[in-house]
Amino acid sequence: MKLPKFWKKEDRKKNDGFDNELLEADFFCQLAYMAAIATSGISRGGLFYHAAKLPYTATRYFRRVDFVAKMFNHDYSQACRVVGEKTRDPAIKALLLRLSGALASGEDIASFLSRESAILSDSYGNSYERRLDLLKKWADAYVSLILTAALVTVMAVVTMMIGNVTVSFIASLAALTIGVTIMGSWFLYRTAPRESKSHSLPIRSKEQDFARNLEKLILPIGGIVIIFLLVMKVSLGSVVIVASVFLFLVGLVVMADDRKVAKRDADIAAFLRSLGGVMQAIGATAAEAISRIDFRSLGVLKEDVSLLHTRLVAGITPYFCWRRFVGETGSELINRSVTTFWDGITLGGEPQEVGNEASAFALKISLLRAQRSQIAAGFAWLTVAMHAVLTTLSVFVYSVFLTFSQLVQRLMPPQESLEGGVMPGMSSFGLFTQDTVHLNLLYFMVMTVVFVLTFANAFAIYAISGGHPRKILFYLALTGAISGVIITVIPSIVNMLFNVL
Repeated sequence: MKLPKFWKKEDRKKNDGFDNELLEADFFCQLAYMAAIATSGISRGGLFYHAAKLPYTATRYFRRVDFVAKMFNHDYSQACRVVGEKTRDPAIKALLLRLSGALASGEDIASFLSRESAILSDSYGNSYERRLDLLKKWADAYVSLILTAALVTVMAVVTMMIGNVTVSFIASLAALTIGVTIMGSWFLYRTAPRESKSHSLPIRSKEQDFARNLEKLILPIGGIVIIFLLVMKVSLGSVVIVASVFLFLVGLVVMADDRKVAKRDADIAAFLRSLGGVMQAIGATAAEAISRIDFRSLGVLKEDVSLLHTRLVAGITPYFCWRRFVGETGSELINRSVTTFWDGITLGGEPQEVGNEASAFALKISLLRAQRSQIAAGFAWLTVAMHAVLTTLSVFVYSVFLTFSQLVQRLMPPQESLEGGVMPGMSSFGLFTQDTVHLNLLYFMVMTVVFVLTFANAFAIYAISGGHPRKILFYLALTGAISGVIITVIPSIVNMLFNVL
């Protein structure tokens, strides 16, 4: 029987509310969840029903299996085969077809899902590490690209100093520099693994709440201050420094939260594994099992687990206690691993096996992110240093050109200055020009390159490090402050050098 493809339109839509870049990670989490709840001996209908309720990208495929089975009164093995044959993603298609065969043959579904989860863990880890290797190469290439961009700018200024160039030539060099820089940062973003580090639940960590409230207060005030400074015609460098200060206040809180989330992610695996083992050993509830755990072994989760235990002992509904615990950690990894653990326990799964499944998932993701953090830390320092050097070089060469040009003009004989503003036989554009249009165009080109480097370098660092989108405010504040200081200080230093000479 040929079934109508109710999901055909959904497959072809690229912007249907799902992020396909997250599909691989979500599929790994989905399978770990199903392996955990399957230990309870849940029915096939119950397994797919709970799998279809998860808010992950990969959930849509299991939702279709549940829909086909119930709508057309099919066995779940046949529903898996039907959906699998129409699925385009090769990994999910292969899994659904294998699952169809396991269901049809009567194989123990818990063992099958546990085995597939372990295989997918290795597969996802290898894929993640391959992307990290590629990311390293693109990080090196990006440094070369921004170096080339700065050298192009310097070459343009030197060419203007000694030759007669047109406006189109200046615009072409500026466009080349901007295009190369933006392309490099975009390739870094596309190459880096996509993952969600902070959750989007209503209850958040203290740092996340503080960052949101601070953002609502600081950024509007900062916008008003910047507009006031522009109206008062304050120097561009000072305006950039002030803007960077406002961004830094918010970004610093976000970075503090990101570090805490990373530490909590590293400790959640050991907590869930220990909790499941203790619950299995003493046959007790989670509240009593937590009291048997040595809190000194929990690391940064010690305070959060202590609050969880207090709420459970106080008689509050366990579901709300665990939801509060997840929300206050601010971590999406903890959200997913705890959901896997709690649903598996609630449905009657073996605590130790459920804890092991949730722990294995959390530990794998945490270790992969640790590798990414190492790459990001080295790249961040290198990019900041390169940004400072290249921005200094661009502004310094322009300032030398401008100051030396003004100096030559002052030394020119008055009668020659009145005759077109150039010396006989000299180029109409270069050190001897008095054409303010060309000088303004050159200034615009250099400043454009400086600001493009400021935004592109901040975005490149964020693309490699990942995490909450607000982290880019911290990196932008850092590169912006460097650019502002250089724009303010370098012209004064050049003027001092020429005054000495």
